[in-house]
Amino acid sequence: MVISIVTRKTSVRDRDQWQSRLEGVLPRITEVLKAQPGFVGLRYLWGTEGDGLMGQITRWETLDDCLRYVREGAAATVAMHEDRAIPTASYPNGSWVRQTFEVVEAG
Repeated sequence: MVISIVTRKTSVRDRDQWQSRLEGVLPRITEVLKAQPGFVGLRYLWGTEGDGLMGQITRWETLDDCLRYVREGAAATVAMHEDRAIPTASYPNGSWVRQTFEVVEAG
């Protein structure tokens, strides 16, 4: 299994407002993701410092599935839906960072 973690700071600093906005757009995001081969799951993270930091974790069956999602435009579509609902913070605080990991089970 492979996970992809995208982090960014948003202009939304209130957790309840962030969650409400996310819930409003989540059906469209989920629809895009479920159409992708190898998609396993989605989770969101809210930064504990209250500075608008958020994370998105997607899980994939293989690295090729994850790369296809990114390279063929579905990741950009998801990002567009997210950014419309939860705007990215102004430069330089709003950079998007994606990191991809292979999952290794311990023990």
